[in-house]
Amino acid sequence: MFTAALEAELPCGFIKRCGWPVVTARKLGERVFPSIDTSPVNDSVVFVITGVGRKRSQEAALAIARHLKPLAVVNLGGCGLNLHTNEKPALASMFVASSTRIGSQVLDCPVKLPFPLPPNLRMKAVAVQSVERPLLRYDPCILPVVDMEAGFEHRIFRKHSIPFYCVKVSADLCSSSSRQQFENCLEGIRRSLEGLLSFLDPSSLPEDISVVVPVHNRQTMMERAIASVVNQSHKAAEIIVVDDASTPIVRETMNREMRRHVKIVTLSERGGVSAARNAGIRKASSKWIALLDSDDEWTKKKLENQLSYLRKRPFFETVQCEEIWIRKGKRVNRCSRHRKEQGWIWKKCVEMCAISPSGVLIRKDIFNRIGYFQEEFPACEDYEIWLRLSRHMPVGLNPEPDLIKYGGHDDQLSRRYPAMDRFRVAALLKALEAESDPAYRDIIVKDIKRRLLILYNGAKKRNKTGPAWAFEEVLSEVSKNRAVSWKDYPILLKKYF
Repeated sequence: MFTAALEAELPCGFIKRCGWPVVTARKLGERVFPSIDTSPVNDSVVFVITGVGRKRSQEAALAIARHLKPLAVVNLGGCGLNLHTNEKPALASMFVASSTRIGSQVLDCPVKLPFPLPPNLRMKAVAVQSVERPLLRYDPCILPVVDMEAGFEHRIFRKHSIPFYCVKVSADLCSSSSRQQFENCLEGIRRSLEGLLSFLDPSSLPEDISVVVPVHNRQTMMERAIASVVNQSHKAAEIIVVDDASTPIVRETMNREMRRHVKIVTLSERGGVSAARNAGIRKASSKWIALLDSDDEWTKKKLENQLSYLRKRPFFETVQCEEIWIRKGKRVNRCSRHRKEQGWIWKKCVEMCAISPSGVLIRKDIFNRIGYFQEEFPACEDYEIWLRLSRHMPVGLNPEPDLIKYGGHDDQLSRRYPAMDRFRVAALLKALEAESDPAYRDIIVKDIKRRLLILYNGAKKRNKTGPAWAFEEVLSEVSKNRAVSWKDYPILLKKYF
């Protein structure tokens, strides 16, 4: 959901060419918005014109929260610069709000926007103050960046637990001539916002995909996995098989026909699945990465279905798919808690590994932003990276069951190591170190305590006194709200004990 005070601030020609609806807050409040229903693409992106000022902004925000319940709201448009007359203004500069302010009330905004940005776009994070009347001269008591709607909207969306973002383009100096300056700058605002919103053009979605398949000693299963990629209805640009020091090496055992379709990267020493995935991702030449574990396979339309999904929801930078589970040759039904979810799934990712690597299609540049798979983790490395990813961006879900997951074989990581929750505790401690929001910290701490108590009782029951002591110490430190580094307790990432 995007909001703007005035339609003139938006590049409406571009938006409508892309097929996205633009409606007024009045029609939204009256529930008269046929353009949303008749959008030629999908109504997953909507632009709402709110009108100027506190009253209109609040009414619009209430209508949006009640009738549309958006995944996130991004306020766009011009802003004023509250500067000394001798300061040189940076008109037509684009800012992302770090917070909004109304009087003394301050509301923090996420500065990582929930959609892909043009690679060359750099925006300064600023605090935006919302005022009830136009500011017609410099006021030292007011912030340098002002507008007339963002803070009022933000306050409403905060009450409804809807994430709120704000992007502003400087349009005028706060002076008696600010209205004329604003009108003169409208074309610059529209041009800047069209660049920001370029991802909304369905034809601009890159369709080149690199598939990364890590493998260690799984010849038969690997061939099944690779065949499912070769047979995709949407052909991958490249298939990168990363041989994690197999014996014999993959290059010697793979048949000639299959070898014709893949690029093989051979690791001289075994590094584990994280190191193998990372090596493949770094070698990939495409804008999108699809991961596939060597014991899984895809249905024929997996990539096609995910790309079709993204054309209708281009704000997602990560999308997974539904799954079919096979255990010892038989299809099994999942319990309800394992059902996949879409959107802001961080809380679900704390509870369990809510994203399957083999079902993911992800923009490659995300790894440059959040980091790669953590190679120190013998297992649960996927749990750790999805915690990082889902904290700052929503995750899409294509409902087609295009991933077939096979379980029950002896070399599964989940069967190889005892007390797997140790690795998840390490991941949560790592997340806790990076987290500053008290509400998110409380959720992490609660889950760490829950898992540590299970680990402690299990170790005591099995007379594992060393691990039991370590789990008890970490639990005590976390309970006392003391800083604990995941690196200070090697037992958490030790393969065996």
